[in-house]
Amino acid sequence: MKLKITLFLIVLLASVLRLWQLDKYPAGFNADEASIGYNAFSLIQTGKDEYGNSWPFVFKSFGDYKPGLYFYFALPFVATLGLNEWAVRLPSAIFGIGTVLLIYFLAKEIFKSKLIGILASLLLSINPWSLHFSRGGFESNAATFFISLGILFFIKGLNNRIKLFWSLVSLLASMYVYQSPRLIVPVLLVTLFLIYRQKIFSGVKIKEKNLVLYLGLLIFLVIPLGIQFISGQGSARFQGLSFLADTGPESRVNELRGEDPNSWWARLLHNKITAYGPAFLGHYLDHFKPDFLFINGDEVARNKVPETGEFFLIESIFMIFGLIALAKNNFQYTKLLIAWVLIAPLASSITFQTPSALRSLNMVVPLTLIMANGLWFMVYGLRKRWRVILITVISFGILFESIHYLESYYIHYPKRYPLAFEYGFSKMVEKLNLYEPQYARVVITDRFDQPYILVLFYKKYDPRKYQPEAKLTERDKFNFGTVRSFDKYEFRSIEPKEVNRGIETLFIGTSQEIPKDATIFDEVNFPNGEPAFIFARGGID
Repeated sequence: MKLKITLFLIVLLASVLRLWQLDKYPAGFNADEASIGYNAFSLIQTGKDEYGNSWPFVFKSFGDYKPGLYFYFALPFVATLGLNEWAVRLPSAIFGIGTVLLIYFLAKEIFKSKLIGILASLLLSINPWSLHFSRGGFESNAATFFISLGILFFIKGLNNRIKLFWSLVSLLASMYVYQSPRLIVPVLLVTLFLIYRQKIFSGVKIKEKNLVLYLGLLIFLVIPLGIQFISGQGSARFQGLSFLADTGPESRVNELRGEDPNSWWARLLHNKITAYGPAFLGHYLDHFKPDFLFINGDEVARNKVPETGEFFLIESIFMIFGLIALAKNNFQYTKLLIAWVLIAPLASSITFQTPSALRSLNMVVPLTLIMANGLWFMVYGLRKRWRVILITVISFGILFESIHYLESYYIHYPKRYPLAFEYGFSKMVEKLNLYEPQYARVVITDRFDQPYILVLFYKKYDPRKYQPEAKLTERDKFNFGTVRSFDKYEFRSIEPKEVNRGIETLFIGTSQEIPKDATIFDEVNFPNGEPAFIFARGGID
């Protein structure tokens, strides 16, 4: 009973940390979140996405073709709460809370200990990595939940074959939510099959009639994924972000071969494997560096909090003891745990931005399990007096780092990285709605990521009017496109000299674009006081 109450309190703590002021923090609202919200809104209003496609599996969005399941998770929240930040972020927060509960059951199965399960849930409930991505509309967070659920069903399915089916369904669901599992999950499935193949084929078999039904359902679920890969939609995002898109190493290979054209040694020593292999290995190992895990975290502002790693620094000690405990104790699922850790960053490693906390997010679960086991290993067996002292020291250490993280997240993060979540669009559109009736034309800066979708989101622009106008530009080198205009709105860079010449035009730009001698009549500021958007009235010829 005490364990159940403790687990309830931990889940309650996880809920408070993930739900408190969810619409305001992270400060701002990024374009990917706005895309999810507006497309869900468009489906509710018209049964079509922003481009007029009926109930798609994959959303074209900015030309990156996002897997669609998270859009459908957001849809009922948009329908009931309206088109706002809460509706888009709440599903992710719920999945984050669910993962805190799931890790308890995972730890109980892997280590055969409810106490380690409690420790794992507690560590994940306050974990910076999990917290950060649970508080935004991140599909990766939902994918992490489904991968964790799939692993739990797999473990249980080794003794109950029907649960193996549900394991596959859960893992497939992660592939419908986010891109990274489309590489991770197949490798994970093959690895788990090789490790546990004897146990999979032994024991009670599923009845032939049921087996046909389950296989039929799995094939039905896999077919849309296959179609997406054949059409290229399933790999569009990877093509833009993959370091393989960099032709520099390949050019170097051709250059080296050209210097020794008739040598078979040249072909053996200089090829795509020797050119790109070290790059992949370097990107892969980036995810295991202490600087990433415990000190500074991801380099991308949207994915990090100032001066905070993905785990608290004190947890590095738990990690060391956890690995020692795995080596000393013969846990039944040690190989599964290690395989999960090693496979988790594969998809992230083929991109040029590494280490990526977003794309390798599912690492947080197996690493937290190892740390929870390490924490238990540290205190287990100590005399009561020393155990109390060690637990007290650890508790104060975790409390201090938790307070430090929360202070950085709520106070310093918005001021240090206001562009991370495109702060200011909500207030900008609010002012735009007041001023725009006076103008025949509105020019809005494109210095911020995908401004058109944020304007659509905050204006709650009628999808019936927008869909016929939606026209994506050609995709750039990162496989992104954008919409340059709809209605009377244009989204582009603003030349300072054009501002004073614009006729009946409202210009909304940055301080670099709007000249000081322009007719400036309003602005929106970042949390640090610097101007985000400046409103200027065009001159009259």
